[in-house]
Amino acid sequence: MVVETMLNRSRVPSGLRSVQLVPELEDATTLQLGEDFSSEKAQPLTISEVSILLSRKRDMMRELEGPRAEEFSSVFKKFLEYVERFDRYKGLEAATNVRSLLQRYESLDPFEMACLANLCPADAEEAKTIIPSLKHKIDDSSLNQLLQDLASFTH
Repeated sequence: MVVETMLNRSRVPSGLRSVQLVPELEDATTLQLGEDFSSEKAQPLTISEVSILLSRKRDMMRELEGPRAEEFSSVFKKFLEYVERFDRYKGLEAATNVRSLLQRYESLDPFEMACLANLCPADAEEAKTIIPSLKHKIDDSSLNQLLQDLASFTH
């Protein structure tokens, strides 16, 4: 009511008086992630996969540019430090095994797979709390087994 009264005052530009609330188009709880995250455009990655890609990029730059390659942007350096710090599955083999394991669960969305690998919930209850879209997709027993299997790949 207060907002409505304020909008009706003459000082408010006419364009703002007709503002309507638009429902949210993005909602991770229902896997409505927006156009940028459609499966045709992007594949969610695990932190380990990002770490591998950035490390390879750094190594390629060093090979091609020699000593000048050490002049990476500060953003690149910080991002690489971040992913190396939070990389739970060290190395290409572990990252590949994690991806293979997750893809066996066909009911899971790629976003959910990346969340499970990156967040490493302790059990099904925690997983379904932090990734609500899992609630009706996978039973607790299967999810607990998946989480145990993921934990076996951590360093």
